[in-house]
This record gives sequence, structure tokens and C-alpha cells, in this order.
Amino acid sequence: MHRRSLIALAVLPALPVRAQERTRYVFDQSVGRIGFSARHLGLFTSQGQFDRFQATLLIDPAQPQNAAVDCVVDTAEVSIPFPGATDLLRSEAYFDVARHPTARFAGEANGLTEAGGFPIAGQLAVRGITRPFRMTARLIERQANVARFQAEGEMRRGEFGMVADRTLISDAIRLSVDVRIAV
Repeated sequence: MHRRSLIALAVLPALPVRAQERTRYVFDQSVGRIGFSARHLGLFTSQGQFDRFQATLLIDPAQPQNAAVDCVVDTAEVSIPFPGATDLLRSEAYFDVARHPTARFAGEANGLTEAGGFPIAGQLAVRGITRPFRMTARLIERQANVARFQAEGEMRRGEFGMVADRTLISDAIRLSVDVRIAV
């Protein structure tokens, strides 16, 4: 599966709002990207993104393994660079944006992996169906007052009722997040 589905971010970092021990960051597509990729016919990979979302990250950048995240995505604001594909993703067969205008992920990090990432376990809600979902996040770089984080996870679209075109499009969909925050 093609794992390089992340694209460069906007230049401006998310601004913090102070909380108790951790810092609360509120951000959107102006400083982050939520992307996805899917295999087609086992031969090639398509990539798309959600152009509108709101997210809250509660984190101590020195100890990201104790983070919590909550993100709401506007499913009508999905885009993919193939003729007709964006409308197909908005249709009843996929995101069904008329009845389910948002998708949501809420989760918490729980320790560190051997590779230095931190797993985030939570709940993913798509099309009114909620399932457990895991992502692995990493601190990619920290320069001056800006930290860049990336996270990836894999969902099964069939678990969320998106079963159309199974012979053409894989069930496994790779989700990716890339965000910069001011620290």
C-alpha cells in the first residue's frame, strides 16, 4: 500500500490556548491536512483530502504520548483529483453527506512505540456508525517555536457501510494527518 499520502502544510502554525498541565491547540485546514489514500484494482493508489475540518489537540509537546485529540470533518468538503470522484464520494454510496454531513475522530495517546511514535486509540464515526480506531502519531520536527506532527491509521470502509465498488477500490483506506503547532 502506498504510504506517502501526506502533502506539505500551510505556513502558519496553530495557536495555543492554555489549559491545565497540557496546552490546548485549536486548528483547522489552514495549518493542517487530513488526507486519505486507496488502492484501485491492486494497481495504483489515489489520494484525496478533506478541505474543511476543526480539531482540538490537548498536548504537552515535551511528552506527546499523553495527548488527546478531537476532530470533526465536513464530509461534503472532500476532494480527489479525478473527474467525477468527488461527487461519488459525497453520494449515498460513500459519505452520504445529505444525511451525514460530518465525520469525527476522538482519541487519546497511550504511551510510546519502539519506533518513537505514540499510538492514539479512540472512536471514529462515519455515516452514523462508530467504530474503534487507532492511529500512530509522531513528532516529525521541531524548529524554534513550531512542532510538526504526523499521524496515520487504516480504516475499513466496509465497516462504515461504504461497500460500493468493492472489486475496484480496496476496503482498506489509509488516513493521514499532518499539522504544525506553535509551541
